[in-house]
Amino acid sequence: MDDRGVSTTIGYVSTLGIAAILISGLLMAGGGFVDDQRERTIRSEMQVIGQQMVADIDATDRLARTGGSTEELTVRHQFPSRVTGAQYTVDVVNDGGQLSLVLEAADPDVTVEIPFDTRLPLDEGSVRGGDLLVRCVDTTGGPACDELEVTSG
Repeated sequence: MDDRGVSTTIGYVSTLGIAAILISGLLMAGGGFVDDQRERTIRSEMQVIGQQMVADIDATDRLARTGGSTEELTVRHQFPSRVTGAQYTVDVVNDGGQLSLVLEAADPDVTVEIPFDTRLPLDEGSVRGGDLLVRCVDTTGGPACDELEVTSG
């Protein structure tokens, strides 16, 4: 009996099987790394957007307190509507007097919270990422605004 042809075939199939297992392992490990990197990138981008929004809110608050007619005071900022391919929302939250912006992306689930202060009250609310307006509104009918709001632009 001659088995020399069988050993070549078994060696070839074994090599292919081991290579497939190694490649599958590398793909699974690399996929987790890519997901982690994407989450970090989204978090970083939302942190920057949140800080820029807080700067816009601070600027509007300061301008509104300088006096004069501020009935039409609006600060517009064009932010990306997506961060690393994920849509996000911006929530203005008042937790016992402490204001904060909470930016949330759904896929992957990433949340960034940025606390800040204003002298004028700020309406709570939620808007989608993208072009945003920080407006000074008059709720009393007087010559100057007395409240801030964040809306979609």
